[in-house]
Amino acid sequence: MLTSSNTSDLGLSHHKFQAPLGEQKQVLRQELLTRISELGAIQCVVIQAPAGHGKTTLLKQILNLSKDAGKLTAWLKLDEADNDLHRLLLHLDKIISDLEESQEAKHSKTLKENSLPKGRAERFNNRLAEIGADIHLFFDDFQFIDEPEIEHLFRNILSNLPNSVKVFIGSRSLPKIGLTELQVQQRLELLRFAEIKFSLQEAKEFFQKEQQLCLSDEDLAIIYSRSEGWAAALQLFRLTLAKRSVKESLNNLESYTPFQITEYLASNVLQQQASDVQEFLLTCSLLPKLCAPLCEEITGRKDSQDILEQLERQGLFLNNIDNERYWFQFHRLFAHYLQELVRKRHPARCSQIHSKAATWFLEHQLYEDALFHAVAAQDFNLATTAMDIWATDQITNACLHSVERWADKIPLAHIFQHPRLIVKITWALTFLRRRAKVLPYLDVLKKLGEQALDEQFAIERQITMAVVEMALDHLDHAFANVADINTENHEARGFWAFELGAAANIQACRRIAYGNFAAARYHIAVGRNHNHGDSAPFLAGYNTGLTIISSYLQGNINDAYERSISILKAKGLNIEESYAATSAVCCCLFPLYENNDFDTAVEVFEQYHQEINTGLLPDFVSAAYLPMIRIYDAKGEPNKARKLLDTLEDIAISANWPRIVRLCAWENVRRALLAENSQQALSIAATLGYPAPELSTPSFLSFADAIEDATLSRIRLEVHTKPLQDTRSKLKLAIQRAQDHNLIAREIKLHLLNAILESNEGNAEKSSSELKIALTLAAEYGVIRSVLDEGPKVISLLKARLNGSWSSTLNRYITNLLGQCEERDNITSPQTELPEALTSREMQILSLLAKGETNKNIARSLFVSENTVKFHLKNIFHKLGVSTRTQAISSASKHGLI
Repeated sequence: MLTSSNTSDLGLSHHKFQAPLGEQKQVLRQELLTRISELGAIQCVVIQAPAGHGKTTLLKQILNLSKDAGKLTAWLKLDEADNDLHRLLLHLDKIISDLEESQEAKHSKTLKENSLPKGRAERFNNRLAEIGADIHLFFDDFQFIDEPEIEHLFRNILSNLPNSVKVFIGSRSLPKIGLTELQVQQRLELLRFAEIKFSLQEAKEFFQKEQQLCLSDEDLAIIYSRSEGWAAALQLFRLTLAKRSVKESLNNLESYTPFQITEYLASNVLQQQASDVQEFLLTCSLLPKLCAPLCEEITGRKDSQDILEQLERQGLFLNNIDNERYWFQFHRLFAHYLQELVRKRHPARCSQIHSKAATWFLEHQLYEDALFHAVAAQDFNLATTAMDIWATDQITNACLHSVERWADKIPLAHIFQHPRLIVKITWALTFLRRRAKVLPYLDVLKKLGEQALDEQFAIERQITMAVVEMALDHLDHAFANVADINTENHEARGFWAFELGAAANIQACRRIAYGNFAAARYHIAVGRNHNHGDSAPFLAGYNTGLTIISSYLQGNINDAYERSISILKAKGLNIEESYAATSAVCCCLFPLYENNDFDTAVEVFEQYHQEINTGLLPDFVSAAYLPMIRIYDAKGEPNKARKLLDTLEDIAISANWPRIVRLCAWENVRRALLAENSQQALSIAATLGYPAPELSTPSFLSFADAIEDATLSRIRLEVHTKPLQDTRSKLKLAIQRAQDHNLIAREIKLHLLNAILESNEGNAEKSSSELKIALTLAAEYGVIRSVLDEGPKVISLLKARLNGSWSSTLNRYITNLLGQCEERDNITSPQTELPEALTSREMQILSLLAKGETNKNIARSLFVSENTVKFHLKNIFHKLGVSTRTQAISSASKHGLI
């Protein structure tokens, strides 16, 4: 039946989850089914062949076989729209939810209480494993998937499938999902045309089902030779052989290719139908999916349901796709032939048919189908009307690629006539970081300000421009756009709530930048109120991230750390459920780093680095990369730190974020100073205009700048090399500004730099005083890395003061800091002897291995599949240069790893 709910508009058309009924006169592919049922440890079967070779039919027969064997099954028919990651994730979530419901599984939507966040593939596989049953998953029409991110997702799913799960894929082309690796691991069976084509015996059975046909063995041999076992050609032969001219022409088809034969036979199939049925077929062939009411609208016939069912019974390449006999679909091969024919015979009618279909779909609230036909008819007024309605739910649910895909098909001149649609497309392009595409939209939004606008749209326009300016890193413009907006509309729902939630988050950023954290908390609360429910889950991650980073900047390290761990564990956000949840993950990394929890930070970053790389706002991206760069330096892995810094710089250059490009350069200066290479530090700084003074200093500090900016970096450089005449005054002003903005970690760093400066100048008393101020603050707020990361000179000052005249509290704190240094040195120095260091996950597995745990117990402890454990063990053995578990434990012990 019709589905006009939100789930349908988001792409959850229920027929995508149902295998087509198919033709009644099918030949059971017994030999292939037996082969597949005896594959044993094989977990993935890929059936690849061109159109018309019976892939879907074979998948359906495997599905039935699986059901008969008591397996849980799920079907997903893929299409072009599934290249939008978040639409696909909705589909995968529905598959899992339906399987869980069928088993009455008591599955929690949150993560295990003691588990760190999982990537999309691992979460998907874990949910499958938790169902506790044998599961067979079917993915048809995989050839539509060409987005690398989606291919990567499936690669990860397949490489770590639970032992209880098998996947069957049908595709016209070879999927780029790691087939070679799976074949090497003997976990993949690849069936191509040569394996799935009909045998002569199967062709004979196929024609025997048509009792009206009397074919000799010679006729069958000729037909089989001409068709080459191609299922579609055999079906066309069966439909047309009752016609004498076709049967007599068998010997004349010897030089024809199967595709030429198909066209010849399709023509005969069409000619065999009554003229009114021919007209019906040609007219309706332009519809990717069709139902009786739609066909009646297009053709004017009131007997459309009867015709559809008659065509299906006759095997005329028409399948029911919803098992309710409402929606039908032509086989693509036959539809393509009919479409080419109607375009040649009646080119003007094509546009009329699409236009009628677009109007019908719009009236029945099937907006994406309306979009398809409106664009095909070049009726862009109708297309923009449909898109304006449809895009609302797409954006709030993060299906942004779908919005971009359709926006690209509509001329800008038509889009720009619809102000609210401009707003929605601008949101999508901004969050996708399509700078070149979004700038014309921003220009139009600015010009709209010259017109008289209704009150709500005027606010929507301001909010949208603010979001774009944030993404462009024009923070002053963004803050100005939202400064006077009242976001306290508790009645707001849907897209309006989504927009107000975004405005509240930007207002919170603004307050943080000016050091007004009390006001920031209020705006965060308002944003959180708008983000609740179904209105704007998209923005929840930004809201959560701002809460964490606000706490961190004020020096509430333990609170920020506990919030981060809570978010990353059971009470956290699922990245696949909220596009912007990546921002929450970004903001968790600095508290983890500050608390010296390197292992958790590394695991989280490795899990989500792809999402972080495509993050929207520069401060969030840099807030993820900076702590990781410093963690790898602290772990004694400078090459990894260098690589991450290069990646951040590449991202900043690509996104045209000059502020972050400069931040990367200053981070290189900092690293050179801590490596005691002053000359290199000065050389890098020279490229940034040093020692010339800064051109201007903004009146606010974005949260990334509050952690590290040019002002702090210049002072550090002067302290470590050659202080300038005004270095002390700069330090004094910077400390005062940090105090005014309530930036505890920044103030601690500045006092430490002052202590180093005075020590270098021989002023021991002043140095001691500044050091005591810094350490008193650091001890009170639980700061660790902000102290240690100022390098060897700070460590020397700490050692000089150890067990001195200061309080026992400060002495214990200094002892703890120095202990952290020594512990890190002891951990990292042996690992540098390995050609390639073990990852955090590999270290976890190695530790459990040393305790004598089996693969099964290790998998259970880490909430991964046994195949994942085996994969990591293989890497561990390679890195340690061993081949057995005992040798691995011995080698790890020698290297100080366990």
